[in-house]
Amino acid sequence: MIELNRTFLGRLSEQLSELIEQQSAEVFKRAGLLIPVKSSSLMGAIATLGPVSVADLVRALGRSHQLIQQKIPKLVTLGLVTRQPDPQDQRVILIAITDKGREQLALLDSLDGEFERAYAEMEQDAGPVFDGIKRAIKSLQARPLVERMDV
Repeated sequence: MIELNRTFLGRLSEQLSELIEQQSAEVFKRAGLLIPVKSSSLMGAIATLGPVSVADLVRALGRSHQLIQQKIPKLVTLGLVTRQPDPQDQRVILIAITDKGREQLALLDSLDGEFERAYAEMEQDAGPVFDGIKRAIKSLQARPLVERMDV
């Protein structure tokens, strides 16, 4: 494998994200979770906000409208959420969690302690990854790369 330098920080963080997703998928499978790994926060937001529009989910999660729209059909197919017109405005479709979705979220919540322990152990090996990533995001939000370069 080619050794990446700082120029490829984005690719390196992407590689970490992909690795976490793949390994979390195995945990989800073993635990009997049907929720797609990359839809976990979306499911949590739907459950928390109640019947909710895609536009409200976009604002709550800070993700693109297109991304959220792409994930909903799979969740409907899995029986985790439903789509229904808003009784107040028929143009708006509301997404609601099903009983099966609530059961799946409860199962996911039951794994919180295990994930915490696994990540704490990883950080014993690798250092404070979580805090480092949060600091890097804040730093780039405060001062983008273009302002840090003479280009």
